[in-house]
Amino acid sequence: MEEDAIVPVDFMTLLHEQVLGPLEKDGVIRADGSGQISVLSLYAYYNLCAKGPHKLEYPKYTKYQYQEDYAKTNAERYSQNLPPYASKYDIKEKDYKYGTVAMLYTRESAVKLVAYLQRVGVNPIHNADEFMNAPEYFPEVMGIPRKHVQPSLVNHIGFYSERMSEFKERGMFSQLNTDVRFMTDAGEL
Repeated sequence: MEEDAIVPVDFMTLLHEQVLGPLEKDGVIRADGSGQISVLSLYAYYNLCAKGPHKLEYPKYTKYQYQEDYAKTNAERYSQNLPPYASKYDIKEKDYKYGTVAMLYTRESAVKLVAYLQRVGVNPIHNADEFMNAPEYFPEVMGIPRKHVQPSLVNHIGFYSERMSEFKERGMFSQLNTDVRFMTDAGEL
């Protein structure tokens, strides 16, 4: 997990009940550290500026879809006659090239990843997160596609990636990294 990440107050419970438990039940991971994971991101690049329909700087998104997407606290939900917030996470295959906000590996895939990165090296053209995530690199070596948890179980703190601050797109930083569906603490009713 990177230093600019935030987790929900009940992170360990959610991780065990909604990520690890289902993966173990489905036989994807095993208690001995083996399993069928190449890369599993606990962060979903949902509101990414570079591509996709959920760009926070787009007025069309913020005017129409944002209100449906963002995670509402229980106080907000109560005021809108909505049921209490319920944490629900899914694991989906997702091709994405960059980012390592919060990654999960089996012991087996972690050992293979270290060896792979040592073999391919990291350079200005292809950085480590590209070699880890892009389908033509480590996931292909493992023969297992990259997956992510959605909505994000771990979120990026802040809307912008500091390493991309010198690049601008339409007056905005080019890497808008957050997931508005993330909930730190829904609060009580």
